[in-house]
Amino acid sequence: MRFGFVARFISALAVLAILVFLMPQLIGHQFSRPLPPEIAPKQQIEQVSTLPDFAAISDIRVKKAAFFDFIKPGVISANNAIAADRAIVLKAQQQLIAAQPISELSKLKQIAQYYRLGQQPIELQLIAQLLIRVDTIPSDLILVQAANESGWGTSRFARLGLNFFGQWCFSKGCGLVPSSRNESANHEVEIFDSVDHSIASYLRNLNTHAAYQHLRQIRAQLRANDLKVEAQLLVVGLRNYSQRKDDYVIELLQMLRHNKAYL
Repeated sequence: MRFGFVARFISALAVLAILVFLMPQLIGHQFSRPLPPEIAPKQQIEQVSTLPDFAAISDIRVKKAAFFDFIKPGVISANNAIAADRAIVLKAQQQLIAAQPISELSKLKQIAQYYRLGQQPIELQLIAQLLIRVDTIPSDLILVQAANESGWGTSRFARLGLNFFGQWCFSKGCGLVPSSRNESANHEVEIFDSVDHSIASYLRNLNTHAAYQHLRQIRAQLRANDLKVEAQLLVVGLRNYSQRKDDYVIELLQMLRHNKAYL
């Protein structure tokens, strides 16, 4: 099992190396990342919070700096919260290994529930699974995805729903109905009550959804080998975030490179 994972991990890094090698040739190519579809005209939604008017900023450098400065505090706060939960999981692991009572058992159960593992008994096997999920995401990766998915904070989903990551929900009235949604579909673009809530939901999605298992495996392998968890290494794990697959990964890599000075 471990050999198979290592092989997949090396394969992913090889793909990443190829993408990075191709970057100089791609610099002059303009990728067209379509913004999320506009909400249906018949749906009237009041703006839940006031955002900076990013669309009114004509200087692209000023716009980028303003956008990242606006999002960054929430990103730092969310990662700090995850790091604090991870410390609790690590402490519980040490206590279980030493056959000691878990000092923060109630909190540990809450963490397991939040990361969709609450149905399992509190044992070392659960702790191992939690350590794969309860972990931070590099802030620069979060920032460029927010910029990409929200059109630098100008999409209607960002302005009306504080949704910076294109996240869906599936109960009627939970969000904004995309005008291009198929008649048979029932998804909506989720409305959040704060920017922090949008960021926390996005991070929970990356840390729990099956579509991003590969991202979590790469991160766990880097941790196991005492290597730095960097955005450029994790981005290949976001291939399933968009129907554009490899093009989406390349675009995020390009954004990470072009916006390094602002991150």
